[in-house]
Amino acid sequence: MFEENEELKILVIEDNYGDFVLIQEYLTDEYSNFKIERAENFKNARKFLEDNGDYSAVLLDLSLPDVDVPEKLVKEVLDLANSSAVIVLTGYADKGFGMKTLSWGVSDYLLKDEITSSILAKSIRYSRERKRVRRQLEESEKKYRNLFDASPMPMWVLDRNSLEFLNVNTAAMELYGYSRQEFLKMNIRDLWAEGETTGEEIWKNNINEFFSFQIKHCTKEGELLYIEIESSPITFDGRDARVTLAHDVTAKVEAERELFHSQQRFKALVQDGSDMISIIDENFRYSYISPSVKNILDVDPENMGGRNVFDFIHPGDEVRIRKYLKFLGNKKTVQLPSYRYKNGEGEWRWLETIMSDLRDDPAVGGLVANSRDITQFINQEKELRESLERYDIVAKATSDLIMDYNIESGEMKFNEAISEIFGYSTENTEFNGSWWDSKLHPDDFARIKAQEREMIEKSRKVGHTEYRLACADGSYKYVLDRSYLLTDSSGNPTRIIGSIQDITDRYNYIKAIEDSNERLREIAWTQSHVVRAPLARIMGLIDLLKNHRENIENVAEILDNILISSKELDKVIRKIANRTES
Repeated sequence: MFEENEELKILVIEDNYGDFVLIQEYLTDEYSNFKIERAENFKNARKFLEDNGDYSAVLLDLSLPDVDVPEKLVKEVLDLANSSAVIVLTGYADKGFGMKTLSWGVSDYLLKDEITSSILAKSIRYSRERKRVRRQLEESEKKYRNLFDASPMPMWVLDRNSLEFLNVNTAAMELYGYSRQEFLKMNIRDLWAEGETTGEEIWKNNINEFFSFQIKHCTKEGELLYIEIESSPITFDGRDARVTLAHDVTAKVEAERELFHSQQRFKALVQDGSDMISIIDENFRYSYISPSVKNILDVDPENMGGRNVFDFIHPGDEVRIRKYLKFLGNKKTVQLPSYRYKNGEGEWRWLETIMSDLRDDPAVGGLVANSRDITQFINQEKELRESLERYDIVAKATSDLIMDYNIESGEMKFNEAISEIFGYSTENTEFNGSWWDSKLHPDDFARIKAQEREMIEKSRKVGHTEYRLACADGSYKYVLDRSYLLTDSSGNPTRIIGSIQDITDRYNYIKAIEDSNERLREIAWTQSHVVRAPLARIMGLIDLLKNHRENIENVAEILDNILISSKELDKVIRKIANRTES
């Protein structure tokens, strides 16, 4: 895995400087510790990769001025990139080609028009992880091939589905008497003795798992062999396959039959692949460990034989475990407290173990440990505890009413705000859906219930609404309800968590402002209507004066009217002033 604070080294092969700047900004949004370099053409890109090919990721634009064939460009960059993850940047027109590059070894491709900070960061992170896994897989395959060819033990590789032979080593050819060409025309069933059916079920039921078992095989000459099989899934030349090790135990069959009951016990111990079964001697060293340890802890059981148990237990848990182990002898079985155990990747996993003292049993002669990986449970328990603590802190700190409504049972739970804001006693009140419905204002009831049904039936995660809720004294408060719908693993609604805020004061304040605005609008209308009429009359009289200057009598009458109109206007203005002051 990659560390979060690890410095990222990014090479951007992009001829468009604007696109490069945009990529740099995206990286700045997501990472605080990174180094970015730009190659504006393939020539410069080659120099960067040859001089310093150890980049966290290489972002490659398909359109470069010095390479005309995109396919050639991609493959040459992949050859130069070595262990660096290569991400192709393409437009919608080249989307199909971008997808095709994945089969050549490109880690990802991104459409330029859809790139965001989070998408780019996620692609880099996932590409690096895929590159790391692919590199480990290639190294593993190389190791397997070397071991395979040189092994003195018979080994072969089978197609995981058809069980056809894909490869065999020299030891297998010597044991069975078939040539390599003959093996490659056969499948594993051709080796089974007549009437042997055990293998079919085991191969079918463990197609993607490690397993081991004993089976009867026949050589090319018809000789019956008792073979112990150990088989693990691998990828071979791009195909899903299994590598199998065959132990010829024919000479030991009689001895094994004498230990039949012991074998039955061991088979019973390893049937459940979710448990790790081990036998520990008095010095706390492994004398046996079940193959399931490979699946559970990614550790090769053969490499653990003779190792001390406390080589794998976390130092901080060792004292606790030793204290419990002291009870063995007085008690036949001891349940150990959960403890941390180092897996094959060097990571700490949480285990739960039951120890049984079978030192007096000659078939065992040691302590039997039945262990189970409970890391996921421990992490979930921690997350749940932290979540409950956060919920409790928020519920106590907020002035809002926090509601938890169980849809199936109808039960409702509230924080202390139900008493502080709405006056309801938590001791004398049975909170449920019916009680809540009775507290909704009649004018809001139908609307709120319709919204609630729609939220549950359509699984809408978030709800937001305002309504009136009754207090214990019969008064109503205006509230703002922000609700969130929780569902189970199947998507079925289970609970509604709500944060309900008292907005009565805000509502009244807004109402007062609206009422004040309405009064101001009335005043403005009155001023406009009352003042304009006298002015219009004055303007009309003035026009009349201009048109009839020769008529002295009319002039006198006009002046009288002007005087009267002025007095009326003065009265109106005084009335408006008085209303405004009030």
